[in-house]
Amino acid sequence: MIMDKLEYNNKLVEKYSNLSRRANEDYINIHPIQRGGILTSEAYKALISFGDGYSLCDNCLKGRLDKIENPPVIDFLNDVARYFNIDKIMPTAAARESKRIIMEILSKKYPERKIVVVDSLSHYTTYLAIESNNLEIREVPNSGSPEFSLNPVDFEKVIEGIYKEKGDYPLLIVLTHVDYKYGNYNDPKPIAEICKKYDIPFLLNAAYSGGILPIDCNNSNIDFIACSGHKSMASSGPIGLVGFKKKYNKDIMVHSKIQGNLTLKSFPNKICTLMGCPPVYGAPLITLMASFPTIVKRTQEEQVKEESKKANYVIDKIKQINGITVLGKLPKFHPLTNVRTKCFEEVAKSHPRRGFFLREEFKERGIIGLLPGISKEMKFNTYGLSWNQVKHLTDAFVEIAEKYNLI
Repeated sequence: MIMDKLEYNNKLVEKYSNLSRRANEDYINIHPIQRGGILTSEAYKALISFGDGYSLCDNCLKGRLDKIENPPVIDFLNDVARYFNIDKIMPTAAARESKRIIMEILSKKYPERKIVVVDSLSHYTTYLAIESNNLEIREVPNSGSPEFSLNPVDFEKVIEGIYKEKGDYPLLIVLTHVDYKYGNYNDPKPIAEICKKYDIPFLLNAAYSGGILPIDCNNSNIDFIACSGHKSMASSGPIGLVGFKKKYNKDIMVHSKIQGNLTLKSFPNKICTLMGCPPVYGAPLITLMASFPTIVKRTQEEQVKEESKKANYVIDKIKQINGITVLGKLPKFHPLTNVRTKCFEEVAKSHPRRGFFLREEFKERGIIGLLPGISKEMKFNTYGLSWNQVKHLTDAFVEIAEKYNLI
């Protein structure tokens, strides 16, 4: 029996003791949801120091994560609120949790309203946030292939349709700032004006844009913003941010009122909506803090234009390959790109590795991040790549196309 336990433990050691990831060292990673989350050198350094669980709580004097002064969490949250130009920012477990919390507090504030309006390019977590709050959903259509663009007029049509059906307006309008599928950028201002006209709260889902594109919530009349640190703000995951106007402060920052019937224990300093403190007590929040100066710098106009230029450079080159169609609005503003690759799909039909061949061809050229087994359509992201890496990615497309006589 003892030997069995020793053998089992040895197997565990063999399986788990040498975990490593060479992706960022030996390869160019173009995974569409990883480029914006790659850590800065400052974040890597902080990660080593604060990797232990609850490490941020070493100097917690007030029983709340958002009130810690050393390291300067309280300053950081104020600085991020200033950066997004919104009244209040709190960390959450992820952008999806931010959306869920917003819908939860609004459904309590406006119990007669049961419908959330979303654009039809919304992330699945927007749907789950609605479902978990027992709310209904209405989608705003897009233009379809190849651009899949949204028209603000359609938002108003959906709103008016809901009022005609229910006799009341929606609980919330959610706009995906940059969608996960095609990387389309959607201007929040026209949607915000519609929300203001009908007095409907407006949430901008900035999971793919906060930390990559500039966002001014006050200037765009945004009531709520949901961001993702691990997708777009150069932090280890999971971590999100929820931003909100001060009119919603008392709805989100609800202090605990419960008291134990025997012990009389109570927790008046804890925030109910965040289960006391948001669960980012160590590596996630400290890496986000360490990367923040870089985030501010990289969302300035000059660098945003440079990143867009890189994405459009690749697109302009690979469009010349027969059988490749770039989906989404062009030119690209955000570098997440979706490409329909009928040419590679045809190759896969007779290739011994089937759809896996394409991923392997790119990996042989030092490029990873493509989903295995997919040759019909591929997504990639050039964000943060050097121009040499961008040109190498472009050359890889051309080389593979030439190898299979597609040019």
